[in-house]
Amino acid sequence: MKTFFDPASIAVIGATPRENSLGSQLLVNLSLGFTGSVYPVNPNYTEIRSLPCFPTAENIPGPVDLALVIVPAPSVPEALAACGRKGIRRVIIESAGFAETGPAGRALQERCLAVARKAGIRLWGPNCMGLVDIPRKFFFTFMHPNIHSDGLIAGRISMVVQSGMLSAGFLADLMSERAVGIAKACSIGNKMDIDECDVLEYLLEDEETDAIALYLESIVRGRRFLELADRARKPIVLLKGGKSRSGAKAALSHTSSLAGNARLQDSLLSLAGVTLARDFHQMMEVTRALAMIGHTPKRCRTAILTFSGGAGILSCDLVEQHGLSVADLSASTIKELANIFPDWMPAENPVDLFPAFAGKGALAAYVGAFNALVKDPKVDVLFMHFFVGLYPNYEKLKNFKAAADREGKVLIIWVIGRRDALRAFKREAQECGIPAHGELFRAVECLACASRCKPRKRTLSLAAAGRAKLPPKAAAVLSSCPEPIWDEYDSKRLLKICGIPTVKEKIVSSAAGAVEAAREIGFPVVLKGLAEGQVHKTESGLVRLGLSSSSEIRAAYADLAKKLKGKERILLQKQMPVEYELIAGVLRDEQFGPCVMFGLGGIFAELQKDVVFAPAPLSASTARELIGRISGKKLLQGFRGGKPLDMKIMADILVNLGNLAAACPDIGQIDVNPLVVYRGKPIAVDATVVRSEK
Repeated sequence: MKTFFDPASIAVIGATPRENSLGSQLLVNLSLGFTGSVYPVNPNYTEIRSLPCFPTAENIPGPVDLALVIVPAPSVPEALAACGRKGIRRVIIESAGFAETGPAGRALQERCLAVARKAGIRLWGPNCMGLVDIPRKFFFTFMHPNIHSDGLIAGRISMVVQSGMLSAGFLADLMSERAVGIAKACSIGNKMDIDECDVLEYLLEDEETDAIALYLESIVRGRRFLELADRARKPIVLLKGGKSRSGAKAALSHTSSLAGNARLQDSLLSLAGVTLARDFHQMMEVTRALAMIGHTPKRCRTAILTFSGGAGILSCDLVEQHGLSVADLSASTIKELANIFPDWMPAENPVDLFPAFAGKGALAAYVGAFNALVKDPKVDVLFMHFFVGLYPNYEKLKNFKAAADREGKVLIIWVIGRRDALRAFKREAQECGIPAHGELFRAVECLACASRCKPRKRTLSLAAAGRAKLPPKAAAVLSSCPEPIWDEYDSKRLLKICGIPTVKEKIVSSAAGAVEAAREIGFPVVLKGLAEGQVHKTESGLVRLGLSSSSEIRAAYADLAKKLKGKERILLQKQMPVEYELIAGVLRDEQFGPCVMFGLGGIFAELQKDVVFAPAPLSASTARELIGRISGKKLLQGFRGGKPLDMKIMADILVNLGNLAAACPDIGQIDVNPLVVYRGKPIAVDATVVRSEK
């Protein structure tokens, strides 16, 4: 990857002298900062922009590290073949007209990939805008050169985008309006070869990058992405497009229907430490805050310095809505603040400085209040509000930042004002390393994200160590049940062998046998009709609950036998007392592989969809973390005097499900619903195993 980011020489295949053509803009952009050798390639010219132009890449004298290709799509395979013959091993295809256009484009893309692999070439793109390194002024892109007229702000955030959002419009808005500094911006397009994992892995080791933002429409290697995020020492913020598309292809079980593309992927990514964004600007401002703030105390006891009482009150509301706290100032701080305010104004948090402006002046009021608050041991965060363009410029930002760093405090800013002064202020804040936001909500939201962003530990992993193994008896059950959808008896037989507690039950073939089995198991009992391929038995009228006598069992058995027409099995099981219900399961996802699900069951499974996922196999520590991530976790902690959920048993269930899924690639889904909990002990009373489609 290093050659893509730091080549010594570049060939531009498709360069032209025509003004405003993409081939011309590539050459202009390279001239803005790249100091290596540049070789235009076009058989129609001998010279472009005072540079010798060559008919093919093979005619270039000397070695070439990187080729930028901007020829029409049908000409790309031959251009790649020429690069291979020349010995160019890194190529960025910025041309469009490939898989994004349909079957013919996909075939052309596959042809390009075959040529590249034969020649040992790594491909970036196609249908992309290339790569920008702003601190070094490397612009390996055809974006319009006018973007430089506003001035580009160098920073320590790197971004990876799948679509064309690397365009001049987005970068210009980020830098000119929001003053977000960028280190590297990478547009990867169709991801024919190089994908987000390749670029992410490079940026995680890049000394010029402190945080990484990604906009992706797909994650090609989901497991690898999770592995990189799980051990990342830098914050990763992801905006995922395409969440509104339909989820699982076939909702054969609750596990499948509850997953959906967005719910499963968001849960996995959050578990791996990724911060999820909702729109482009939020993605970048959150990333900037995480890069500048770093880790901060969870509660973030916040002191608010404002020029407006209303803005101060709203800030308090937002701070508490995000689960943070407004600081209770110490007595010594309140006493020091009293020296700034008029006698009639009590000092409190939020600190409304406007009454002090008349007597002290705006700058002196800010400095005095800041100096008092920054030393307060009961304050973690200083949230400063500014209005710029009317009062004298606030020239103390560097001092504020230095003092906050010295005292171990976080400093964030909300700023509004007149256009030119506002732009200058935001740029100064960027240079000082202070997150400055134009919306109160966004400022507090970014602070809350920083409070939740915990440094990852390389010693831990989402996945369990070693290879998942099945108990010997499990293989026999798997081979004896070739059906695509198992009934609950066979499903629970497999689960029990794999260490998952299941309810006492027995297949019965007559009413008398059912009565005898009930006496062995103990009343009350449940009778269920097991129709082939029928997952939702209750909706089909195949369940009889609360049978407490022989007569009730005989009547229920006769009714079920009539419904089943004597062709299916009938299952009798102990009816368990229930305090609440959970759901657990397995789903094999196309991008992330086998995943374990956990959540609230029963009616909650349909109403709240309070479920979380982890990649399988998973460790016991990950299983425990997963259990604690559901919104309704208070229910599991002994709600209203109930006994807390036995975490060891529940974690073991999830670990065993993960091992089963990882060891059996032909299992597509497992639905354990419900797991009833009584006196803290979970036990499976219904389950379905679904084989993967061949």
